[in-house]
Amino acid sequence: MSGRRRATGYAAAAGTLGVLLIGANAVAQDRPSEDDMFGGQTPAEPPAESPREPSSAPPPATQSAAPEPRAASPAPAAASRDADIMGGARADMFQEEPAPDDPLEIGGQLYLRTQTTALEGQAPSEWTFSAPTLLDVYLDARPNDRVRGFVLGRMSFDSTLPTRATILSGFSPDDGSAAGSSGGSGSPDALFQQQTRGPHMALDQMWLRFDISHTVFVTAGKQHVRWGTGRFWAPTDYLHFQRRNPLDVFDARSGTTMIKLHLPVESKAWNFYAYGVTESDGVTPTLESIAGAARAELVFGPTELGLGAFIQRNHKPKYAADLSFGIGDFDFYSEVALRDGGDVDRLHFAPDAVVPDFGPTPSWESPAETAQRQLGMVVDTYYPVYRSEGLKAQAVGGVTYSQKYNDNDTFTLGAEYFYNGLGYQSPAPYPGLVLAHSTPLVDPATFFYLGQQYAALFLALPAPYSLDNHSFTLSVVGNLFDISFITRLDYGLTVLTHLRFEAFVGARFGNENGEFRFGVQDLELGGINFSRPPAILDLGLGLRVDI
Repeated sequence: MSGRRRATGYAAAAGTLGVLLIGANAVAQDRPSEDDMFGGQTPAEPPAESPREPSSAPPPATQSAAPEPRAASPAPAAASRDADIMGGARADMFQEEPAPDDPLEIGGQLYLRTQTTALEGQAPSEWTFSAPTLLDVYLDARPNDRVRGFVLGRMSFDSTLPTRATILSGFSPDDGSAAGSSGGSGSPDALFQQQTRGPHMALDQMWLRFDISHTVFVTAGKQHVRWGTGRFWAPTDYLHFQRRNPLDVFDARSGTTMIKLHLPVESKAWNFYAYGVTESDGVTPTLESIAGAARAELVFGPTELGLGAFIQRNHKPKYAADLSFGIGDFDFYSEVALRDGGDVDRLHFAPDAVVPDFGPTPSWESPAETAQRQLGMVVDTYYPVYRSEGLKAQAVGGVTYSQKYNDNDTFTLGAEYFYNGLGYQSPAPYPGLVLAHSTPLVDPATFFYLGQQYAALFLALPAPYSLDNHSFTLSVVGNLFDISFITRLDYGLTVLTHLRFEAFVGARFGNENGEFRFGVQDLELGGINFSRPPAILDLGLGLRVDI
């Protein structure tokens, strides 16, 4: 190649390179630097404030006095677009509310308890003993003021229980801790169905909460929703599938999976709710199995009225109403549940029943399975199941009186009455609720709901006089039909800010065969004898700490 052609080629290459460099420099004026794309020291634009609430975002960080060399700043529109797409210090493009500095909180509680129940005629060394331990751990995420997610898992363990459940052939003195317990289970079959030590895992809550245009508030997932106003009895608590023991200090029931829509009317302090309940005490295999509920809470001056209904396929609707109001130092409350008796299994005692023929024993049955099957047939015979018809009422009425007796000290005195249209007028059917039938009973009566009429009194003394960290509560609960009672004194002491010590003592008196004593004397069912001394005393200790 000649020198002229070589020089011409070099000139062309240099010209081309110059054009490329000029074009690259022009492009660089329109694109963000690496600091802008991947994080640098130049602050991003603050997010736009919500039109309804002021922004809670912190002010932008101060720029460094000696920033690293970088290309010219990008145009604001391009920087905003790229930050939204690539990610950066700006808020998400779909987010209206600014995120807090620490959107996730982790915590829970550790609850250690010991309980004992004494039966009549027992030596102290023979009193029942249990040590239930409970651990709650929660995750509470609040990415902004309009969105919240919450998960609470629970683990329970009782080292005093057996590692494997066994089948009980009758009542024994060690089966007494649950009978109308002032510190244990509220289910009668807990006397017969022996539990294991665990550990047992449960999901108590798992829900998401958000709003639609600041108007409708949505909570979806496993959650707690309680209807009603009663302190001891809650017959309208339809959105829990297990009755609460009213003397338990801590409600260990799990939540229910549902979607809740809440529409508040702030000008009138009214609230309207709609629920789609996807969980039941059985299964929900199809869309038609989903239950629905609705509730309205209306305020008229000092009076609050609640109206609700619960509807589920293959069940009659359940209705609920509650009313509360104040007159001077007195607060009055009431609630009424209306439900169809045809949805509830009831029993009656047939002492002259004839024991059925058990028939041949199948070759595949173990001796324990055979004993359980035959016992179920015997119980079915002596305690046949029936159902009543029509709506049955369960009504609660109560009053509380609070009075200041010192500069910063008050006491509260209360009384409550419960009429239970689904209860029994005699303790004769009670053993049939405890012993296992051949098929499980449908929604049977539980402790504190066995009788037809109840009454309760309580006196609460929180932090009396100089005992600022102490609390005392005295309660008396009675079944007015079978004439059995529990009197219980609860004591609480807060120490070291987060540690709470609890203790209670409960005395049982009245009819030996009544609900709250649950004695059984030589009950013969098909040649099987059932006996249990009546309960006389409950004791319990507890330690609870936030973690």
